[in-house]
Amino acid sequence: MNASATALLGTRALACIFGMQDAAPPVAPPPPASKQDVDPDEGMRQGRPETEAEPLAGPFAQQPGFALFPKEQPKMMPYLATVNLYGDSCIQKDALISGDPISQAAEDVKKAMAGYGINYVIWQSYNFAAMTQTLPGKKDVLNYYSFDSYLTWNIFQSSELSGTSGWLTIGASAGAGLGYDDDEQTAQKNMGVIGFPLGSDVGQQAYIYQLAWQQSFLDGQLVVTAGMLDLETYMDLNEYANNQYNQLINYEFINPATLPWSYGAMGALVQWQPVDWFYAMLGSAANNTKDGQSPFKDLSFDDWTTTAEFGLITEDMLGLGKAVYRVLPFYGTAKGVSGGGVLFNMEQQLGRNSPAGLFLRAGTTNNALGAVQGATTSVAGGVVLNGPSEWTLLKTQQAYFAAGFYWLEAPYEAVAHQNEYGLEVSYVFQLTETMTLQPDIQVIFDPANNTQSDAVAMFTLQVVYTW
Repeated sequence: MNASATALLGTRALACIFGMQDAAPPVAPPPPASKQDVDPDEGMRQGRPETEAEPLAGPFAQQPGFALFPKEQPKMMPYLATVNLYGDSCIQKDALISGDPISQAAEDVKKAMAGYGINYVIWQSYNFAAMTQTLPGKKDVLNYYSFDSYLTWNIFQSSELSGTSGWLTIGASAGAGLGYDDDEQTAQKNMGVIGFPLGSDVGQQAYIYQLAWQQSFLDGQLVVTAGMLDLETYMDLNEYANNQYNQLINYEFINPATLPWSYGAMGALVQWQPVDWFYAMLGSAANNTKDGQSPFKDLSFDDWTTTAEFGLITEDMLGLGKAVYRVLPFYGTAKGVSGGGVLFNMEQQLGRNSPAGLFLRAGTTNNALGAVQGATTSVAGGVVLNGPSEWTLLKTQQAYFAAGFYWLEAPYEAVAHQNEYGLEVSYVFQLTETMTLQPDIQVIFDPANNTQSDAVAMFTLQVVYTW
């Protein structure tokens, strides 16, 4: 093929891609076939089986050993695949209402975009939250809309360097209080707590929290990410509590406030999985980046965190079933004060064929690093019933019931209570193939910044579309 023909072919390929984007923009708070195809939820990405590799496909697949904009997902070790990749389907089988045109349209768009190497997941939610014992002058009923998305675009694959692939990642979030200023009125502020009881409350502005390049090496044993990134997308995951849209809503069950991280920060992450039963990660990034703010503003090693993660994976722990045990030691500096900390993260199935499981996160750090997110000590755990199951109320992949408990210690002299405790009970019901309905109840004891009461409560009804 001569140079002019190659250029013409490349131009046509890119025109096709951007034509698809005009029809359905690849909008991106993040797999191959099989279980990955029916489960786009970020919190349910563990434990997916490997799939048989397909021949390279895409506009330049005819070039031996190389493909540009390939349809096939990058080859990767099992756990790294569940952490980094999303599939081409959003349909959840066995929903109460099936075959609705909205779900089918979303499915068609995802399939079409995946044909050009673009895979994504989008969460949109409406939250009705009613609270008791709110602070004077604060609303006790909030209506909130939020949007979160994550996208990967496969750029190339090559058989060189023992097999390598490169892809672009983009994450974006937005939120708005309906009828009120959500810079002033939030569930956290109104109840005077240091936890984040409404985890989907991301602020009124729209912003990009990830714009980074990822590349895999050694046939998918090694993945390197660099740019503006959110470490929570890859580290401290847990199958049973990891997504405020379709699991427990309080963010203390998702990422503990002892971890001194920030969204949209400049940094890098290395992920390595040499064998099926072990993986290691090392992430290093700024910890003072504000939502929607340039990641280069106030960029300094005076506000920086480096975190390691080591995980052991087993399909059968003492006859109980699959489990992942993780430890995350970290060291950082906040406002020029340095220190370290450690977090333990566990998920354990309770029976090989049971939908029941346990999760636990427990961590500690010093006051300076604890002030980044709001706690020097945290413990969060609970019991979960996870779909899909033969149980009537757990038929679908996203069906979910959980009861959780958390404890936080404030990193400063709290206004009312130094130690805060919370309980949450939640159930996710699959209404349509893309929409879930989630009633949720929380009771928080000894709210750190509420001098009016020793206990507050919140009822939330969350409706989520997962595309």
